This record gives sequence, C-alpha cells and structure tokens, in this order.
Amino acid sequence: MTVAGGWLPATVCSVAKSGRLQMTAVDVMPSLDIKPKHTPLHRFLADPSPVVFDDPRYADRYFLYATEDGFDDWGSRSFRVYTSTDLVEWTDGGRILSLDDVPWGSEHAWAPCACEYQGRFYFYFVCEGQVGAAVSDSPYGPFRSTSSPIVAADDFPGYPIDPAVFRDDDGTDWLLWGNRIAYAAPLNDDHVTIDASRAFHWVPGDFREAIWIFKRQGMYYAGWSENDARDPEYCVKYATAPTLHGPWTEHGVLVEQNPSLGLLGTGHHGVIHIPSTDEWILSYHLFDSEYGTGYRREVTFAPLVFNADGTIRQVVPSDTWYRRSIAR
Repeated sequence: MTVAGGWLPATVCSVAKSGRLQMTAVDVMPSLDIKPKHTPLHRFLADPSPVVFDDPRYADRYFLYATEDGFDDWGSRSFRVYTSTDLVEWTDGGRILSLDDVPWGSEHAWAPCACEYQGRFYFYFVCEGQVGAAVSDSPYGPFRSTSSPIVAADDFPGYPIDPAVFRDDDGTDWLLWGNRIAYAAPLNDDHVTIDASRAFHWVPGDFREAIWIFKRQGMYYAGWSENDARDPEYCVKYATAPTLHGPWTEHGVLVEQNPSLGLLGTGHHGVIHIPSTDEWILSYHLFDSEYGTGYRREVTFAPLVFNADGTIRQVVPSDTWYRRSIAR
C-alpha cells in the first residue's frame, strides 16, 4: 500500500532462502528517512494493545497503546496514544508518559497497555525489564507513574515484560506478563499493585513473550508470541481452555509471516472486542523484508473468524487495511 510521502526502497536487511533474517550493521540505525507502507498509522510502532473503553465519553473510538519503534536497541523513552473510529484513519493523541517522569527507571519504554476501573485509567508498561503502573483521569493521559514497579525484576522467576490486562466475567482484572514464563495475577482494587498470593504461571508452547487472554462464549483464549522479535518466524500461537487456570489445549498458529508479500515477524498481538457484537479484531506488528527489522515494525489489524468448534481460522497477513467502523 502506498504511503503519502513515499518510502525509501533501500535494502537494509535481507532474507535468506531459509526465511531467516540476515542482519547487517545498518539494521539498528535510526529509521527517520524510511516511511512504513504496511500500516494505517503511517509510523513505526510495535507491541500493539488496542482497547475500547466502556466509559461513554470514550466508547465511540478505538484506542491504541504501543511501543514507539524505529530506535536502536528498542530505545524509545516515551509513550503516546492513538485513536480511530474505523481502524484506518488514526489520530495521534500525543505523549502520555515519558520515562523522565518514572522515578525508578529511565530506559526502554516498551509494550504498554491500559484499562479502565471505577472512572480512572490505569497504564501498564515496561521500563528497564520491569513492569510499571501509572494512573490518569483520562485515557489520553498524562499518566502519573507510581514510585516503584508493579512487577519488579526479582519478584518472580523469568523476565517481567509485556503486560496485558484481562477482565474476567466476575469483574476481576488480571495482570498478565512474562518472557519464557507466562504469568497472571489479580490486580488489587488500587490497580497499581497485584495480589501476588494468587499469581500463577505456565509455559504454553514454545512461549517467548506477549501473553494475551480474552474470553468468548464461555471459552478462554490465550495467545502468545514465539521466536525472537527480530526473526522473520516470530509468530502468534494460541490455545483454549474451559477455565483461566486451564487445562489449555493448543491449536497452533494464529498468524505467521507471509514471505510472498515480504511481511515478516508477525507477532506481539492484541485483540479488540466490539461491544454488543461477536466481532473480534486482531492487532499485531510485522516488518518489511526490505527496509524493516525487529527495530522497525508496523502495526496492522485483521478480523478474527471463528469456526463452529470455537477454534480460529489462521490469519494471513496482507497489504489490505481492515476498516471497521466502531459506530453501534
């Protein structure tokens, strides 16, 4: 898809016949002159966390929180918010949190998400390999960070990154996170601490990171990413279970690379549910086989199609931007 302003057709990485990415020295250079062509947001973003809030003041638009990409070594230091009414036309809502305002860390602003609880908005994010929490009266921020991480590096085994929030039918909000080990723990009423006594963990498939859970028609769905984010074979797999604690039945790939279109590294997903419907939309990032890398990723969207048995048809990446108005 053509992007206004064009794009730089320089080959900064190549793909071997094996489908593996061959990295070069320029792979981690800033990408200010390269324009992404596979995303309706027209900028490099990764680790998408889409949400539709229940608050009637904001329920008429999609919100997207994501990692600002295009930096060496995933070196972003701030977060922004984006909104849309149709998933194609997006508005940049501005910066909502800078690591300059996080008292316990200063580097690597990654993988944010947000939820709403009792009229306030809670923002969870990665900084220096720990999960942080911040609070605002608006989903547009500014968010105010707490004085310490909600999940610190030494709180649990594994690497605490990639938070997400799952709200169960009883109203409990579960904070999800993990790298190599997937964790879930209920948020306390303050939503800036967790009940660690009820935390549990498991390792689905060849779990790397980015656990995401949703529930549809009584069935729990867990999705996660496998392989490294710089690898063309980075992908999303999923499982289903009758309860949040399992047992989980794995169903294989939800989305993976499409080399025929040069769309690689399809992973770190989020799922939107359109209220009062049975429509579910997948958001994930990918990178281009010519100018993209694991540091220059692009966010896209696709509808989820469910089979009669509740399994999900595999999503095939394409250059067609999915448009779905949120109007009810």
